Amino acid sequence: MGRNFLLCDRERDLEMPRDVREWLPPEHLCWKVLDVVGELDLSAFESGYRTDGQGGAAYPPANLVALILYCYSKGVRSTRRIEQSCWDDVGCRIITANRRVDHSTIARFVGRHRAALKSMFVQVLALCDRHGLVDLSAVAVDGSPMDANASRDSNRRLHRLEAIISQCEGEIDALLEDALEHARTVEADDFEGTESGTGSDGWPRLSRLCDRLTRARSARDKVYDRALPSPGEIRIKVEAAERMVARAKERLAAETAAHQEKLRKYEARAAADLTAGRRGANGRPPVSMEHKTALVRQRARLVKARAWLERARNPRPVPSPESRACLSDPDSRLMLSKRGGYLQGYNLQLACARNQLLLAIEIQDSPSDMTALVPMVTQIQRNCIAAGIVNEVQAWLADCGYASAANFEALAGLPLLVAVAREGSDSGPVPQDKSTIPAGQREMADRLDTPAGRTLYKRRGALVEPGFAQLFQRFGRHLNYRSTDRVDTEIKLLGTVHNLNKLLNHTAETRS
Repeated sequence: MGRNFLLCDRERDLEMPRDVREWLPPEHLCWKVLDVVGELDLSAFESGYRTDGQGGAAYPPANLVALILYCYSKGVRSTRRIEQSCWDDVGCRIITANRRVDHSTIARFVGRHRAALKSMFVQVLALCDRHGLVDLSAVAVDGSPMDANASRDSNRRLHRLEAIISQCEGEIDALLEDALEHARTVEADDFEGTESGTGSDGWPRLSRLCDRLTRARSARDKVYDRALPSPGEIRIKVEAAERMVARAKERLAAETAAHQEKLRKYEARAAADLTAGRRGANGRPPVSMEHKTALVRQRARLVKARAWLERARNPRPVPSPESRACLSDPDSRLMLSKRGGYLQGYNLQLACARNQLLLAIEIQDSPSDMTALVPMVTQIQRNCIAAGIVNEVQAWLADCGYASAANFEALAGLPLLVAVAREGSDSGPVPQDKSTIPAGQREMADRLDTPAGRTLYKRRGALVEPGFAQLFQRFGRHLNYRSTDRVDTEIKLLGTVHNLNKLLNHTAETRS
């Protein structure tokens, strides 16, 4: 007798079931994603298509949205890998009705519907709230660098960017002049079919030069934009300049009133002397208002103070010689890596509630977290309002990277707990001498230096740190898109899928 093996005859005709519902079990991820997409409002996607039935047939937006969410949930983010999945992933075949979606179709869909894709984050957050997943007893905010789709070696200093711009402009002008001369030669019937360097081979080079010129100009503009002071610094300088203008006005008004009184008294004495017949006995007359030295000096000070106020309100960027920007993705920036050294990337900001549910996910190009606290709190409040979440956050938690007097002043009405010192091994702020804490942060230090404050702050690490770990484990630390708008769409998709999987796991647990 032979060995008892299962029959594996690949030449035999093996047909799939005609009903796609029999291809995968009901608890498979693709069915869950399709159910969730069916609950979403996709009118923002559908409004971009013609309603007269003309033109080529398009894929239904619901199918493409479900395909993207399903593939992202499995860690597949490249459009070419999504296209490949339409071949060898049964879940993708079910979602697309057994059609192969081209990678360019997916890329155009994402580029065309960026705003609608971003809005899905709030819709999924609303679904999570309906299922009782949103717990606002404490919300933690933190940031971490994420690698951009750009090379760190493509950073150039300002003088080098100016040289690249001049070089590209010169080469473009030369190519256009050659093309114009070539056209004149053809029009003059002097063209005998000889090869010319200004033919079709010059246009690809012209396209590359224009693209490089655009990126170099954008990088130069970024250098100047980053040289501008922060809004907080601008506000402080404007307030100081306004105080100087007010003091200059007060001094000028006082000097003017004093000299006018002096002129009035002299005129009164002169009139009295004239009446008494004592002509010229009143002494030397005071100088006029226009020539009084004190008044001239105070007017000059007022003009100088107003000029300073105008400069403070409209600061001009003065980049340092060491300032640089990236030619690959000018919106990205050099940042300290978590693994040491530097990386070219963006600063990813997360706001996590209980069970690492994301209330907001944003990016910024500044390596410092300090400037992100107020925008993140504002965005969380907007997302909660848009998602119909009526409860308010009971505690806002952040580490010492967000500590600043300006942040504490801007968020004075909120239950905010921000460490003003580095954290210890027990996830709490290390005690330190209160005299070394800046004056604007001592109230926050006193708020943390209580049993309730220390207990509440210890929740920060457990809320947000696993959120980064889960996000990076599923998607990695590398971004696929370039420029702020495209990267923002990409991370909103990552946050949407993260919350979607929280929702699917929760529904699976409740059913079991």
